[in-house]
Amino acid sequence: MQLSRTAKIRDRLSWATCVLLTGLAAQASEGDGGDSGDTGDSADESWGGGDTTATSSADIGGLYYQEDAGRVAVAEGVAAIKNVQEDESAWNLHLTVDSLSGGSPNGALPSRAAQTFANPSGHSLQATQVVQTPGGVQTCTTASGSAYACGSTAGGSSVQANPTLYTVAPGALPLDKTFHDQREAVSLSYMTPPGPTSHWTAGGDYSHEMDFQSMSVNASWAQDFDEKNTTLTLGTNLEYDTNNPVGGTPVPLSNYTTFSRQGNLSKSVGDILLGLTQVMTRRWLTEFNIAVDNSQGYQNDPYKVVSGLDAQGNVVGYIYENRPTRRFKRSLFWDNRYAFDEDTLDLSMRYMSDDWGIHSETADVHYRSEIGDSGQFVEAHYRWYHQTAASFYRLYVVQGQPYLKYVSADPRLGEFSAQTLGFKYGYAFDKDSEVSLRVERYQQKTVVNMPVLQQLQGLNLYPGLGATIVEADLQFKF
Repeated sequence: MQLSRTAKIRDRLSWATCVLLTGLAAQASEGDGGDSGDTGDSADESWGGGDTTATSSADIGGLYYQEDAGRVAVAEGVAAIKNVQEDESAWNLHLTVDSLSGGSPNGALPSRAAQTFANPSGHSLQATQVVQTPGGVQTCTTASGSAYACGSTAGGSSVQANPTLYTVAPGALPLDKTFHDQREAVSLSYMTPPGPTSHWTAGGDYSHEMDFQSMSVNASWAQDFDEKNTTLTLGTNLEYDTNNPVGGTPVPLSNYTTFSRQGNLSKSVGDILLGLTQVMTRRWLTEFNIAVDNSQGYQNDPYKVVSGLDAQGNVVGYIYENRPTRRFKRSLFWDNRYAFDEDTLDLSMRYMSDDWGIHSETADVHYRSEIGDSGQFVEAHYRWYHQTAASFYRLYVVQGQPYLKYVSADPRLGEFSAQTLGFKYGYAFDKDSEVSLRVERYQQKTVVNMPVLQQLQGLNLYPGLGATIVEADLQFKF
């Protein structure tokens, strides 16, 4: 659930853009209804609003995300407070708490035979059967020394399974249904009083999970030109992440059943974003951003494995994934916002590529329509996304084939296409207060071009992903 760093920077840099668009929409509805292209004074009239009274506003929301077939569920609560001083400087405080649970894919393939895995607890799958007890119960001992009831005699005595192990039925996608995590995050930023042509924003973020911690600092600068019809922005972000996986950090490419561990590892990230915002007409605002992102350090998902198969496709074991310790990403983002007399249209496109071989394209459309003068509005949303696979993405590895330095079966690194379709309904009590409800449906289709070995034929190796998203939001001033 981590938000991308360039998205964080772009959100902060677009604050002035939102203010500017609000002013343009008001002018368009009050003007002659035409698209004259005269931008000589439109930005000056909207920037800052002329109201220097200190104000505070709040945005409180809740989100629920549920994947199909009992997979991952997320419940999230968000509270944001913004305080604008008389000199138009502003403080922003953002608090987030979310909880994740459900069945999380561990990277292994479905198989014609039942498969047994260990929960993230530090236990291995190596076990030694001990002498059968008089009651007919077999006792097994893990490599860590824990004893547990692991079977029964033909008499059918019921026994308790080892709570650190779970078994996946033949043909089923391996999911760890005991997956659970919770995240708390706080973000604080400050924008300096807008000068005649420029202003600064600086902030920091902290996020904590059961097995992950992230800290970052960021800053951005905005410079206006051409009577504030053109704004150049520059933002940067520095982040430091620490991983503390439950049970320890697995050694990359090591045998899953022995669970070789190493110390906790970290990752550092640096981002730079350059943006240009231009008032094109009284109704049309466009924004263009270029961003680079460089991360160094531990990039693996410590809970993901890769199935090892023989030449026929039978499972012979599992290894832990391994990804490069460096990732360099480049992205282009173009956003267009158009204000009709009452409605607004937001159309954006994004292209990203990295040195892992992933290329992605995104198109996103929002259309908001006011329902007369009732204060009600509806907003339609459609998003299309496609990405290619990382160069080291593999559904499986085959016994006896050449050694791979990097390999991962994480579907997030594979090729897929996704679509999101949703609607939001809202009601504005007045110009400063609004309540809304958003419902969306997400559908993902996996694309994999690997040979289907004999024992894999007929199995659902490429399950798609469907999810439902519901969000409620309340905004008000106080």
